[in-house]
Amino acid sequence: MPIDLTVVSLRWLQFAAAVLVLGLPLFQALGLSEPGRQSARRAAITAGLFLLVAALGGLLAQTAMMAGGWAAGLEPEAVSYVVQSTSLGIAHVVRAGLALLGVAALVLGRGRRAGELVATLAFAGAVASFAWSGHGAASEGSLGLLHLAADIAHAIAAAVWLGALAGFCLLLIRPKPREASGTARSLARFASIGTVAVAVLIMTGLVNAAVLIGAEGLGRITGSTWGFLLIAKLVLFAMMVGLAAHNRFTLTPALSRAVEAQADTDRVLRRLRISIGLEMLAGFALLGLVAAMGVQMPPASM
Repeated sequence: MPIDLTVVSLRWLQFAAAVLVLGLPLFQALGLSEPGRQSARRAAITAGLFLLVAALGGLLAQTAMMAGGWAAGLEPEAVSYVVQSTSLGIAHVVRAGLALLGVAALVLGRGRRAGELVATLAFAGAVASFAWSGHGAASEGSLGLLHLAADIAHAIAAAVWLGALAGFCLLLIRPKPREASGTARSLARFASIGTVAVAVLIMTGLVNAAVLIGAEGLGRITGSTWGFLLIAKLVLFAMMVGLAAHNRFTLTPALSRAVEAQADTDRVLRRLRISIGLEMLAGFALLGLVAAMGVQMPPASM
């Protein structure tokens, strides 16, 4: 596999694993039933291990890209230089270490609150580390600090949203009629959190776009690979917001009414499963676009 494609693939895997390892432990605070909590915990542990392996693999792939080939990039001296002398290398090592810490906290904590808290903090740090290995770390001065902060908030908000979608998918895989009321409460409880996450994504996305595109780069958006990927990302984001609005204002109230009337909830649960599943698939496809954008030159840098 070409080095650049390997880098993008491993970035995608890291993004996907990171939103799960942070989003799923946070989702447990929404009041899942015990089987749901156990499923979310096991999924978070698995995703954490994937993040650990992908972060180390990403470090080697990035080193090979910088060195101009796999043979030179896998030399211990080259890897050591990247780790010690570049923010990208440091971020990968920190990310792997925090993923290991989070997994250990979940395994050794055995579902206790203290273990979940340590894991959440560790995984939040792992998600934030992406800001030091992307375009956000390239800006300097006060503008650079703003860009870095926006990148961190953007990544954490995405993890909250996509991790919750994954949690709802776990909850809805084999829904039981007696658990429909709990599902309805969790969906209603997440509504305000999801709204805040979307608002943060929009605001921080505007900050990032202003820095990476700039006034002079507006005319170069449609003529660059980065710009094409940005447009595709915005289309997927709009699709996700539309599905989220449908879930919040149509399907969630419909499920609550069915539960209150003690009516058949299977039809509403089936529609929710499809809608949330599509929203999650769009989100992970969007992460793939973000992974590809990270190795392209934004208009402001052209």
